[in-house]
Amino acid sequence: MGIGTGGHGLSLLDTPYLVEEWGLPSPVVLLSGDGHYWVGLDYRAYGALREPSVTWFDTDSGAELPLAADFRAFVEGLQPLSRFE
Repeated sequence: MGIGTGGHGLSLLDTPYLVEEWGLPSPVVLLSGDGHYWVGLDYRAYGALREPSVTWFDTDSGAELPLAADFRAFVEGLQPLSRFE
């Protein structure tokens, strides 16, 4: 979503508003989403003392899916679209 307030849509700084608006757990930092789903850095397990996990939040069903133990593992696990064609 970007960082900052450039007037070009949502950013990481909008997380507190979005967490309240969509009934998401806290503390999280939202990275991407559209309201019905979100991908975020999930600080619930360890707080600010350790790296957050990366979690998928489905606001329609209330489901949560852990994607990676930390952001590095998340990025290293990304695959090019061509791998799925």
